[in-house]
Amino acid sequence: MKILKNMVTAGGLLAIALAMSPMMTGQAHAYSCKGNQYSGAATKNMKFRAKQGARKSWEASMKNQFDLSWSLWSIAAGKSISCHKTGSKHTCLALARPCQYVTQ
Repeated sequence: MKILKNMVTAGGLLAIALAMSPMMTGQAHAYSCKGNQYSGAATKNMKFRAKQGARKSWEASMKNQFDLSWSLWSIAAGKSISCHKTGSKHTCLALARPCQYVTQ
């Protein structure tokens, strides 16, 4: 039981140290975002595929217009995806402001 308690304590200390490491190095992390929204669109048979395609279209467009560092949907600001169905097809439009991860 004591070994388990020591392992939990050591694991907790390691987690705290890893979480605080950016603070100890003096580095701040932030995002820099573009002012305009950009779009990507896709039409597919299934709605989730159309959403996925619209997001990937947005990412590809940002990579082509700016560069890879601006093409991450996961850190984009003001994200939205809207879809509509026409017949058996779903068309989705992804809108977001591209952001770039910045270390200061």
